[in-house]
Amino acid sequence: MRGWEPFIMPRFSCLFRVALALVLFAPRTAFSAPAPEASPTALQVFDAALAKFESDRVALRKWQYHQTLTTHQVDSGGKVVAKGMWKSIVRAGDPRPLEYTAESMEGKLSFFKAGAEEPASASKPATAEKPKAAKDHDEKNQAESAVEAVRKYNLRDRYIWKHVGNENASGESAYVLTFEPKPKQNTKSREERFFGQLAGRLWVSRSDYSVLKAEAALQSPAHLFWVIARVTKFRLTYKLEPDTGSGRLFRHSKATARTEVAFPFYVVRQRHWLSTDKYEPRTTQGSRRVNQSANPPSSEP
Repeated sequence: MRGWEPFIMPRFSCLFRVALALVLFAPRTAFSAPAPEASPTALQVFDAALAKFESDRVALRKWQYHQTLTTHQVDSGGKVVAKGMWKSIVRAGDPRPLEYTAESMEGKLSFFKAGAEEPASASKPATAEKPKAAKDHDEKNQAESAVEAVRKYNLRDRYIWKHVGNENASGESAYVLTFEPKPKQNTKSREERFFGQLAGRLWVSRSDYSVLKAEAALQSPAHLFWVIARVTKFRLTYKLEPDTGSGRLFRHSKATARTEVAFPFYVVRQRHWLSTDKYEPRTTQGSRRVNQSANPPSSEP
């Protein structure tokens, strides 16, 4: 699984981009991949998937890929009231911030950088800076910082994992794993409270242990970033596209999320889409010029 933005927890709109990475890529442990004829346990499959992820990250060190994040904010009736789009280049293993190549925003999009939330004029869409922390040097490459986060929260041992059978996903046979939080967890931080209520399902390739598909959702509301606010809904899906002949390492992926954050007198509802594509030989960071006058995102990616 590839294509996650910087781990910037104070901005809830960035959370879905690392939630799946945190669920999938907990600290790697020593393991032996189960023999093809054996019936592997859930943790054997999980650990094999972790090893596959690590080997893919190493293999991608000479490559880069492009990703597009689109966020829509909707009202209670589902009407889009604000939208934003960010295009960037991801280089595995590079700890520096992502290189953004296009950005745009329309309307007031909550949880993004102050000053980038002003409504668009009737004649010209407002442009937006990339989602970032208060200081540029605090921002990290999304993949690298997600790895740091999973080690901190030790998600492998936070969940009960079960192997519930085999199904087809992305055109191939897959092990199906379910996960749910262990009871009576020690949750000292806001992030631990959130991940301590997350449950879902993974589809892992039986041929090479790639994560082909994933679903995750909150089981109950979570107090996260503000005392008076609760994350009442969080649902995420991820899918790795079938191999089209360019090689299994260069497969495209898509992820979606729906989020709701409830305040005492109003609710912020957002939808997010994240896609990765266009693998190419790695270039020097900064060689691409950011286009801040890109066309605003459509009403549906």
